[in-house]
Amino acid sequence: MLERLVLDGRHIEIQVFADGHGNAVYIGERDCTAQRRRQKVIEESPSPVVSPAMRERMGRDAVLAAQAIGYCGAGTIEYIVDQDLNHYFLEMNTRLQVEHPVTEMVSGFDLVEWQLRVADGQPLPVRQEDIVLSGHAIEARLYAEDPYAGFAPQTGPVQWWRPQQALFDGVRIDDGIREGGEVTPHYDPMVAKLIVHGRDRADAIRRLIATLDDTPLLGLRQNARFLRELVDHDRFRAGTMTTTLIDQWLTDGEPLLQRPVASDEAWLLAGALFAARQQGSQHAPQLLRADSVTAWDIPLQQDTVKRTLRVQTASGPAAVGAYRVALSPTDTPHTLRVLGQDAERGEARIEHNGVQRRVRAVWLGAGNDAQLHLVIDAAVFVFSEVSAWPNQGSAQDPSRAIAPVAGTVTQVLVKPGDTVTEGQPLLSIEAMKMEMWLNAQAPGVVKAVHAQPGDQVQAKALLIDIELTKED
Repeated sequence: MLERLVLDGRHIEIQVFADGHGNAVYIGERDCTAQRRRQKVIEESPSPVVSPAMRERMGRDAVLAAQAIGYCGAGTIEYIVDQDLNHYFLEMNTRLQVEHPVTEMVSGFDLVEWQLRVADGQPLPVRQEDIVLSGHAIEARLYAEDPYAGFAPQTGPVQWWRPQQALFDGVRIDDGIREGGEVTPHYDPMVAKLIVHGRDRADAIRRLIATLDDTPLLGLRQNARFLRELVDHDRFRAGTMTTTLIDQWLTDGEPLLQRPVASDEAWLLAGALFAARQQGSQHAPQLLRADSVTAWDIPLQQDTVKRTLRVQTASGPAAVGAYRVALSPTDTPHTLRVLGQDAERGEARIEHNGVQRRVRAVWLGAGNDAQLHLVIDAAVFVFSEVSAWPNQGSAQDPSRAIAPVAGTVTQVLVKPGDTVTEGQPLLSIEAMKMEMWLNAQAPGVVKAVHAQPGDQVQAKALLIDIELTKED
């Protein structure tokens, strides 16, 4: 069997609909080219590369394909499009797809209602010449995965998820999670869809960026920042994505796939918010200080980075809520004023050197253990106060192989008594359509294996004990 090889192709699909009376129409196209490992990431309608004439050709072929099999209902004809904009049939999905909302937004039709009417024997409500597309719609898939760790799937509690706060005209959010729930490894990692409709493509991109900024999912890592940077990337804005480009970026080390680092401004904002919380809360800081002390140090940690900020309350009647914050006890301080905090909305208004801004700032946890989740440009930075009495057991133990996520053990390559070297693969776990390997962190001898292929394991479960080789 010979198949045409399409290099640097695009994935463009046509929404078709047919009834039981011989009528069939196509409702524009969706461009699903932004993919990773053949999983769609961004979908938009109309496609940035499809002309009216090309749309008519693809739509005509899609309708003929549906009619050829006597199809009835909603369906999607999927094409691969080459560099010369020739389209080739890939497959037909005989259903509504995850990305159908972008078609609804540009057409104004309720496709679910159409399904019910057609199933009831009614004819389609429009003819092909009645279908007019308006504006531009983009859908972004919010995945519980870490784009900066090879898109590894993530599981855990949903500590903060309030999408209704980000809804405005032209925005739709479909989700399958609730605050207080949990993302498990038993399903696809997609937890929500953020769909926007703008007057044109640039307006739709702007609306999607604003929605991503304003819809944080807290409690586990997710791909919101990656989505934000992807739709703002030169290749996406130019409409020159290919189905393999994101996978190529992984190989090439594209900066878009490097984990965001908290800026100095983020540290300053965190310092001011921690200072305001200490002064305005009944929870005293870990190191007690007298009320007469106007300057003190706040040791903070974000990810693996630790910094000690020097904070001083500003003086004068006009300085209520104002602090002088320095990134270290010897740095030049910046003036920040906490104008207000809304715990329900997870917002803070802060004036920094005379400029006011609103930031997503959510406190999770209680007392001195509370963590500040600061959301900046859809990236989540978690700040915590460094304890004067750190937990000695928090460091990674190379003698214990721990499950990174809940999932199914697929392979076990060692048994008790085996000698292992640093970096040697020990076992693999499958979760959310991805396989992850656990490797030995140091040389040693396997003492015990606590899981076998097929076992369901929870996150942080002990899988293998290793007796480390003593250094001479």
